[in-house]
Amino acid sequence: MKEGLEKKKLKEDLSKKILSNFKKNKFNFTDLDLLIDTNLLTERSGEQFKKFTLTYKDLFGKEISLRPDLTVSTALKYIQEKKNKEEKYCYYGSAYRLDKEGDLKVFDQIGCEIINSNNNKSENILINSILEPLSKIKNLEVILGDVGLFKILVESLELPARWKLRLVKNFSREEYFEDMLKRLETNYDLDQKAIKLDTKRLQDLEKLDQNVMIGGRTVFDIVKRFNKKIKDPRDNYKGKKNVKIIRDFFNINTSIQKAESVISSFFSKNKLNNLSINNYLKKISRINKEIGKKYSINFKTNFGRNTDYYTGTVFLAFVTKNSKIIELARGGEYNGLLRTLGYKKDISAIGGAINLNELINL
Repeated sequence: MKEGLEKKKLKEDLSKKILSNFKKNKFNFTDLDLLIDTNLLTERSGEQFKKFTLTYKDLFGKEISLRPDLTVSTALKYIQEKKNKEEKYCYYGSAYRLDKEGDLKVFDQIGCEIINSNNNKSENILINSILEPLSKIKNLEVILGDVGLFKILVESLELPARWKLRLVKNFSREEYFEDMLKRLETNYDLDQKAIKLDTKRLQDLEKLDQNVMIGGRTVFDIVKRFNKKIKDPRDNYKGKKNVKIIRDFFNINTSIQKAESVISSFFSKNKLNNLSINNYLKKISRINKEIGKKYSINFKTNFGRNTDYYTGTVFLAFVTKNSKIIELARGGEYNGLLRTLGYKKDISAIGGAINLNELINL
């Protein structure tokens, strides 16, 4: 009982201190809705949320979810308040998720978000604000990545447009993505039996009502995709070569100080168009100059794939205790999320949150 009260008091003191720090950095405290329309999470933000979200139906039969993520709640608040300028929010509250066994886990989070900013240093401001309360923790480590870099890589490869789209779209679905790489590598879609089967499917689909929905898409859209697949051949050699490039890219794991040169060298070595990565390299350079000296930061190209709404910079702060990784904070850019939730256009956004439960346990 006494231990529980002490933890509660420590949590309150810590949260006040961290919020005070956020406010010094000009973040405004906001209360966030506890409940979210489940359709917003599943239809617009991907099925990933559905698997780990606690849902129930209200008196009118509408499906409601306990918020699984405070970033989504903040994005919805921005939309509901009809904002159109930069907002810097901070918050303190709980997120509710089901684990793989279906048990409910409650995460007490304290974090901040910058939405609709034109400041190219918003990543630094946000990451600094999240890491500052953790700066005195012994052996603190930070992993940094950038999901947008993978899109740049794929656009630089000699692949049909449909394959580029599939690779980017399924980047966060690691098991399915690996299966796609194996198909690309072994030329599954060039197999004559598979081509004949696809042609037969196409002929059958063309006979159906083109407006009928199958698997969330109209028959018209499916026929269009099949036609593109058949008319957009792929070279055997390039398939294997490109898979190797992708796998080698995912193996990049270096200090933030070396990241810029390592990535630039990778593009040059593989004779890829590296003009389009300049903006990303500038971001890495800015983070290195302003934050790299304060913390032990590793840049990993394969990091940030477990959240499908991330679009750019991603980060994780942790410590290792008894060979176990204890996650203290994470966050990232989500420049497309607000539009999927109903905003009129894509706008810049980045956020991060500290896991108070783990911080207190330390």
